[in-house]
Amino acid sequence: MDDNITSLQQAKYAFAKENNIEPCTNDKCGFSGCTCGKKCGCNVIATSEMLETCDPCAEFKRKQAAENACKAREA
Repeated sequence: MDDNITSLQQAKYAFAKENNIEPCTNDKCGFSGCTCGKKCGCNVIATSEMLETCDPCAEFKRKQAAENACKAREA
């Protein structure tokens, strides 16, 4: 991998290698555990919000939102 690759891209490639799958190559997808490979369409459409269109990314975003809500209630 070249020196200009981001830590997110590195994480995507590492995840893909560990799971013997094709890595997500969508630079707009923010989920290192994405299993969609080259067909990932997350955040491709320009909107004011991050649009998670694939199931693994959407599920991750839901879990993250739930954890954040729990932390906010505890604070």
